Amino acid sequence: MNEEEEKKVLQTLTLRAQGGDADAARILFNEKSKRVRPVRFHECQTLDELKHEFECYMGQPDITKAESEHAAKAFDRLFKLITTRDEQKKKADKDLAQISGLLLVPITDPISWAAMAETSQRTLRDFARQ
Repeated sequence: MNEEEEKKVLQTLTLRAQGGDADAARILFNEKSKRVRPVRFHECQTLDELKHEFECYMGQPDITKAESEHAAKAFDRLFKLITTRDEQKKKADKDLAQISGLLLVPITDPISWAAMAETSQRTLRDFARQ
């Protein structure tokens, strides 16, 4: 069914419901309750934004049961995604902080340590004299 046919059916049902037809009113009510306004939760990046958008959506005066269920499911899904993302970021930052304090020491033969130290001291003295 295309949009024009759907509009005609809805107009007919509305007129019949206004005329007192209980069946038409029930069908119209059921169809209206199935329609869901889009939620804009996917644009939220933080939990505070998600909470604000959810409260605004649920605070609409003419919200239907289908819309509230749809919003609750979308909220739950995005809440889990955001909290998981934040936890992974905190873990990565913590791991980076632990790793950043490490000092890498080149592995060399202990026998050549004396020769390397002498070379290093000579280079340092030459640099200081310049």
